[in-house]
Amino acid sequence: MRLSQASDFSLRVLLLLGQSETAQTVESVSRRLGLARSHVMKIVAKLGRLGLVETNRGRGGGIRLGRPADQIRVGDVVRKMEPDLGVVDCLREGGSCAFLPACALRPAMRKASEAFLESLNEQTLAALLSKTQVLGEIPPEIRRQ
Repeated sequence: MRLSQASDFSLRVLLLLGQSETAQTVESVSRRLGLARSHVMKIVAKLGRLGLVETNRGRGGGIRLGRPADQIRVGDVVRKMEPDLGVVDCLREGGSCAFLPACALRPAMRKASEAFLESLNEQTLAALLSKTQVLGEIPPEIRRQ
């Protein structure tokens, strides 16, 4: 199963926010992760709608985790960020299958997809943070634009 950039970037943003005691700005997150500001803004907006981050404008504002890191499950983040978790066409929204209604592939793939997400749900953001190095600045030559 391949995850979209949205899931990848979301998990990176959450890890970074989990490493910081203070609120971060979009600019600081973008710079430290080496991601384009526009990507960070979209990700933070969605994470905010999901209650995973808090955002406050103005002086003293910024972005921080919306709940304790031990209450954020990785699989739940992926489920919410992925537009389509269908690993085969018949599981995708609007997908079709010539073998339906009697196709054994569909339930097998659905079960595999669920097992993948459940495996991710065994990890909380706090558990990942305990094993992740503290992020410094990304050198300008390797930043994504």
